[in-house]
Amino acid sequence: MKKLRGCLAILLLASMCLMDTSVKASQSEVDRLHDESENASHAVDDLNNQVQQVQNTVNELEGQANTLSGQINSLNTQITTVAGEISDTEENIALVQADIDVLNEQLETTQQDLDSQREAMKTRIQYMYENSSTNTLVNYLESGSMSGFLQRLEYMSEIVSYDQMAIKKFEETQQALEETKSQIEEKNTELTAYQGTLESKKSELGTLVNSTASALDTTNGQIADSQAALTQLKQQLEEAKAYEQRIQQQYQAAQAALAEKLAGEHGGYSGGYSTTDEETLLLAALIQAEADNQGTSGRLAVGSVVMNRVASPKFPNSVSGVIYASGQFAPVTSGRVALILAQGPNSGCQKAAADAIAGNINTDALFFCTYSYAQNLHNTQVAAAAEAGAPTDGVGFLDRTSGTVINAHYFYNYN
Repeated sequence: MKKLRGCLAILLLASMCLMDTSVKASQSEVDRLHDESENASHAVDDLNNQVQQVQNTVNELEGQANTLSGQINSLNTQITTVAGEISDTEENIALVQADIDVLNEQLETTQQDLDSQREAMKTRIQYMYENSSTNTLVNYLESGSMSGFLQRLEYMSEIVSYDQMAIKKFEETQQALEETKSQIEEKNTELTAYQGTLESKKSELGTLVNSTASALDTTNGQIADSQAALTQLKQQLEEAKAYEQRIQQQYQAAQAALAEKLAGEHGGYSGGYSTTDEETLLLAALIQAEADNQGTSGRLAVGSVVMNRVASPKFPNSVSGVIYASGQFAPVTSGRVALILAQGPNSGCQKAAADAIAGNINTDALFFCTYSYAQNLHNTQVAAAAEAGAPTDGVGFLDRTSGTVINAHYFYNYN
């Protein structure tokens, strides 16, 4: 009998050791998957930051491209305006040149008339001197009378006056034409100079268009490169998100496996734990991170899980030890709990922490997860059993656990 009892004791001790080893192995897997999950999350965050940076670069480059396009449009408008002014100036120059040609013809005609008038006057004077006596007495005697003599003198005077007046008129006309021609030629010179200025301005604008277009081509090339990089980053981001999701699912499955190793364990905290203000605030911060939007009962349930673990020999025996245990509460690793501590937990979460520490718990659960995860895990396990042709009764996660759904969370222990 004693020998039998000794064997039973050895078997019991061995089974406890095996269970402890199994639990430690499960905890190790949880820790490993938690680290991989965190690394995957960081990779996703890094890729998100890179995507945002490249997107900002694309937006900035597109803004530059729009600005350059606007500048090119403005320069082309200016070129069109200058080209119109050049065309108008060329038309004005053509008109002025036509006026100059007309004036040259008029000057040539006037000069010819003046030369003809002078030549006629010269011929008449020569005739009078060659065919008439220049002696006054002889003219008088030839006239036969005083009246005839006076008429001859008057006739000669009128001819001379007419020639002089004609020459003066031609000279005045010639001078007026010369002055008008000078003014028109001056205007032609000004228009020609203005045309040169416009041509120079048009050339400068063309150079600016070319340089701006070159800058636009460069910017468009940078946009294309950035967009290609953005597409590649987005693809990498999708792959990283998919990997993160797979790791997180494995992590949650490992946590569920750890809970399964503790099948039959239940929390039984009823108060009596002596805590410090710092630990109370720490618990309040965890409650706020995990269940701030889950109502009074949801917040208290999270605090109850922590205190049940404190009372269980399978977990650390302090609030801080439970909360800071590796791979147990994601908000601790992400830094969210520390951020809430720095800002101070809200009053509702502080009350939930105080109630849980005082033993006013509302669940004996040692574990909790989102109910959506619990339902999906249950459905997956049942479907796997059905596909294998095995019985489906009692194989699902919800069949093998006892728990309570409080808002979005499922608080449970394995049966």
